[in-house]
Formats: sequence, C-alpha cells, structure tokens
Amino acid sequence: MIANFATVLIGLWLVYRAIFSIPAGDVSQIELAAAGIAVILLSLWARRTDFMRWHSWTNMVLAAIILLLTAVRWVVEVDPQASFWIILLIGITVAVTAMWSIMYRPNIVQAGSAC
Repeated sequence: MIANFATVLIGLWLVYRAIFSIPAGDVSQIELAAAGIAVILLSLWARRTDFMRWHSWTNMVLAAIILLLTAVRWVVEVDPQASFWIILLIGITVAVTAMWSIMYRPNIVQAGSAC
C-alpha cells in the first residue's frame, strides 16, 4: 500500500511537471528517467500486496514508455507538445491505477458465514 501511495505521488508529480514546465512538456531527462525507474521499482514492490496484478503491470509498462521517451529525447529532439501529452497522460494513468490498487479490496466471504 505504501508503494502504491508513492506511485500516486510520482504520477501526480509527472502531471505537475508536464503542465508547469516552460515550455509545457519540457521535463529534464534525469527527472523522467528517475520517475520511470522509481515507478518500476515501486510497482514491483506493490505486486506483493496487490489483490490484482494488472495494476502494477500497467504501471510498469507505462514507466517503460517513459524510459523509452527519455531515450528517444536523448537521441532525437522531440517536440515539447508531443512530450507534454505523453507525460501528462502517463502521469494521470499511473496515478489512477495506483490509487485504484490502493482502494480495491474485494469482499472475502469466510467459510461458514451467511450472506
């Protein structure tokens, strides 16, 4: 649960940085790489306590896309507008899936109890 909460904060931070950087979407390579690596590591940690594993898999794939964007921006200049939309949408999706994982707790019916 702590790992998912930290992942929510990283997702919100990505959204914040995408919107408030000048020009919009011009986030540094180091920040993007650190966010991608942190989301992957936190998702691996969160898998141990998640009831459904697709939340962490989704966040790991999105973090890999962030790392891919970082590598592409290092080799070729990417339009800040395209970077803005990629970082913004990935940040929102990371935050939402991590929050969903925190809040999702299925009702477990114990043996012998009546419905």
